[in-house]
Amino acid sequence: MFQDTIAECRSIAASASEQIKKIRGAAESERAGISASAFSLLKQADENLKSLQLEAKAAPVNERAQLAKEEEALRKELRAAAQELEVVRRELLLGASAGGSTDRLFLAREERKRAAAVTHSLRTGCDRLKESNRTMEESEKIGIETLLELRKQRETIMRVQDRTSDLGHNLNDASDAVKELEKPACAVM
Repeated sequence: MFQDTIAECRSIAASASEQIKKIRGAAESERAGISASAFSLLKQADENLKSLQLEAKAAPVNERAQLAKEEEALRKELRAAAQELEVVRRELLLGASAGGSTDRLFLAREERKRAAAVTHSLRTGCDRLKESNRTMEESEKIGIETLLELRKQRETIMRVQDRTSDLGHNLNDASDAVKELEKPACAVM
């Protein structure tokens, strides 16, 4: 079973290499389609490599070392094909839109786990940043509302002080008037 999967991966890789070689000679309008087809073949080979890794994990202990060597050799062949596709894309300015990114193809199980962990960590960090931004916006809104309320209260206090000052002047004027009335009338003789 393991050898069949390796043979299938190599066959797919050979087909992908043929597609990659066709890209350079193809008409400009067909290049993106051929590139996408080559990427699709490489992606299929990557899926087969994943199943190969699972088979190797379930294999008897005495065979695992040999299977790991064969898996690594196959991974190198597939990575070479993926790098060749990237080189052709760069040369012909096709970009990743002509099929997809080959960055995550043909990784070892540990590399896949590490990449998944990094991706999860980045998503978690992104979610935290979004939540922090929401909290900051909410805090800013509350701060602005508080500032406006404090301004209203300041204006109210200033009006009360002005009225108290006016009341004080009126009280002094009234006191002076009462004192004037309380003075004995001057007797003219």
